[in-house]
Amino acid sequence: MHTRFVLFIGLLLACGMATALDEPEKVSFPSLDQQDGQTVQLDAFWFRASSNAATTVTTATNATVIALHGCGGLYSIRKGHEQELNARHNNMARLLQENGYNVLMPDSFRPRGVNSICSSTYKSRDISTNNRRLDIQAALQWLGRQTTVDTKNIALLGWSNGGSTTLNALNTAHKAAGKDDIYPRAAVAFYPGCQGYLKARPAYRLASPLLILIGAEDDWTPAAPCVSFEKMLAPSPVKVSVFADSYHDFDAPDLPLRKRMDVPNGVHPGQGVTTGSNPAAKELAYKEMLLFLKQQLNAQ
Repeated sequence: MHTRFVLFIGLLLACGMATALDEPEKVSFPSLDQQDGQTVQLDAFWFRASSNAATTVTTATNATVIALHGCGGLYSIRKGHEQELNARHNNMARLLQENGYNVLMPDSFRPRGVNSICSSTYKSRDISTNNRRLDIQAALQWLGRQTTVDTKNIALLGWSNGGSTTLNALNTAHKAAGKDDIYPRAAVAFYPGCQGYLKARPAYRLASPLLILIGAEDDWTPAAPCVSFEKMLAPSPVKVSVFADSYHDFDAPDLPLRKRMDVPNGVHPGQGVTTGSNPAAKELAYKEMLLFLKQQLNAQ
């Protein structure tokens, strides 16, 4: 285990080398959503697949991952770095680039005038997974206009609120879902909220293969509803992997275990939630994610 983990960290460090990977481009496109009667203009980071990918043959067009931030937004909260991607998003983009994927990371928050919704109750939030589902549809349309994108091989990847949005986007019970010419072929959701989909009416219908990666000790978006979600959808192609000794944000880099009292949601409302890194679980989860994407997106 120790040797594999050292090799994994080496891969992440290699992915961060500017000499090996193209720097992201800032792009903009209109959401299909409106705010106060005006179309929301989304900003996004666009990472092109590495031409030196070690495990994936890079061709004229590449498989692409749309990566969706969680309730804390896309950016760093360190003073003086507020315009930069935070470490988790940047590391993930680099890892996917190195494995031959384009990556599009849209910002659903700042264009709507907020930086974070973590401290808001679910009922008081002005930005819902329905709003963000329309952002995904707009992102798919934008990708359809890019000559380096294989539009038949696009996946979603989301963390927390972005993971819940991923589940929303794959639900073909929505009238708009699944009717676009371009649609996600697969999806990965890190610690999404699954509870609301268990009793959804009309009943949830899964559009594409889905992998859910979640911590066994998560007291913000607990694992049990996701396990029930998997059973409910059987035999649909959904797999839930639960990682022992892991809390919310287990794949965040260098995040000490702590209780967040500013979060009103969770298993015990008003008592805070626990977040923190688990490097061993992260290693296993990222390996499973890469294997899943390779299998589903035909990235041979």
